[in-house]
Amino acid sequence: MTNIQAKIEILFEFDKKLNQLLDDEEHELFLQQQNLFGDQVKDCLNSYSEEDLLTVIESLKRLKVMVKELQNRADQCTKQLKEKSLTLQRNKKKIKAYK
Repeated sequence: MTNIQAKIEILFEFDKKLNQLLDDEEHELFLQQQNLFGDQVKDCLNSYSEEDLLTVIESLKRLKVMVKELQNRADQCTKQLKEKSLTLQRNKKKIKAYK
């Protein structure tokens, strides 16, 4: 396994960790880790030549799909949290109105 392949495998594991954070509803930790993940992806892409990256193109394509799915999940969770927050705010206002 080459150095670039090892880095990509680490990114795959990181993606799994981020998905687990979403499953566990650890949203704040997810946001922090998501930024770190983005930095690691950029570092991986910038650290190697185009020729090196071409040797692992299939893994990079797979990583791209995984990241897209993760982003979709994160967007969906964000939408659900916003809706839940609005509902709670409305309920709080109703309770105050009854008092």
